[in-house]
Amino acid sequence: MRHTHIKSSHDEPLLEPRSKRFDELVFCSQNICKFALESEKLTAILHRAYDNVMLEMEQLKAKRKGTCSLSHEDANLKSINELQSPPRVRTRGRPKNRLGSKLDK
Repeated sequence: MRHTHIKSSHDEPLLEPRSKRFDELVFCSQNICKFALESEKLTAILHRAYDNVMLEMEQLKAKRKGTCSLSHEDANLKSINELQSPPRVRTRGRPKNRLGSKLDK
């Protein structure tokens, strides 16, 4: 499975350092995952390390959040990186069958 990060050309100057870090992290994580797949023991080690790292990062994030608020740039980057599916548009009346051939009627 391969994950990609969508980049916009108009956001490039704003996202460049963050995008570069993301690309480096994806590359490293793919290598780590390939290595950990070799055995159950390696997978368990990776899960423990992941849990420890996440805990440490959450503690650091909570500590930073207590000392300063999010800057405008951080808020923009966060909203850019949150992918959402587009809202569903309701249609009026019965749906039309666009797949059917006019010759079948």
